[in-house]
Amino acid sequence: MIGFSIVILTYNQRSTLSRLLAGLKEQIKNPKMFEVVITDDGSTDGTSEFVKGMRFPIFMKYLRAENNVGRSESRNRGFAKSAGKYVLFLDSDMAPAPGLIETYLRTWEKYPDDVIVGAIKNPPERKIDNLHKYLFSRGGLANKNEALLPGRYFVSGNFSIRKDIFEKLSGFDTTFQGWGGEDTDFGLRLEQEGIRIRYSPHAVCYHYHSKTVEETLEEFERYGRTGYRQLIEKHPEAVIFPAGWVFGLPDSRPGMAKKIVAALLSPLKSDIGISLLKFLTAGGAISNSYFDWLFYNRLARGFRKGVD
Repeated sequence: MIGFSIVILTYNQRSTLSRLLAGLKEQIKNPKMFEVVITDDGSTDGTSEFVKGMRFPIFMKYLRAENNVGRSESRNRGFAKSAGKYVLFLDSDMAPAPGLIETYLRTWEKYPDDVIVGAIKNPPERKIDNLHKYLFSRGGLANKNEALLPGRYFVSGNFSIRKDIFEKLSGFDTTFQGWGGEDTDFGLRLEQEGIRIRYSPHAVCYHYHSKTVEETLEEFERYGRTGYRQLIEKHPEAVIFPAGWVFGLPDSRPGMAKKIVAALLSPLKSDIGISLLKFLTAGGAISNSYFDWLFYNRLARGFRKGVD
């Protein structure tokens, strides 16, 4: 009897999907207890032919959208075809570290009512740069133990959830487009329902998607124009970025002191200030606060453009 479903979201990631499936094959000791559901968001790189032509010892379902429908809809479609009591969601640019499945099995037994968010790390064979050191240390990823996470720290690339909890939330909100907003919205809704989000630092996946500082800045600006705006409209009382007021983002807890501090820091938000910070990040003399300033300032710029 299938007790555990692994839903994999993929889009034009045939090579990393192959690595992910190979890793799962090595780790799953009782294939009859598991199924794999691959939800393909309209790949054009031969993913369909690869999946249909492979021999896999674990029961597999493959769903392919003819057109790109987005991350939220793809995850919801994959979930709808899952049969397990517990569902593990993975992105196809991940690779399971040794012990991923065993860790989830133990964690499900220990915390059966919690949503579990696993760790995401740099692949051990790949040299890590300053940007990715920063990205792999933000939010819940900064924890070293099985901590409870606020909803704003929820991420969907490596997480598990009990089937009835996902159904209670009606899945991911498909009106969010692009990167970022759908994850935070899902986490905030879990929080509102009183459902605990627990970090599992030993449920590790290696992330094989790399990006540049400029690409990350562009992501944050798009997020500010679209997903972030939608989030604050849907969750007006939520504190999504506690220091967002520094950059002029809406704040549900305003105050005169915050306005004064934001005004004093305004020169660093100018083009000259940002150029200086970008120069420092390129030169290596950086800390996480530099990246925070770069990215959240760009998010705020995107938000203001959306207002205009």
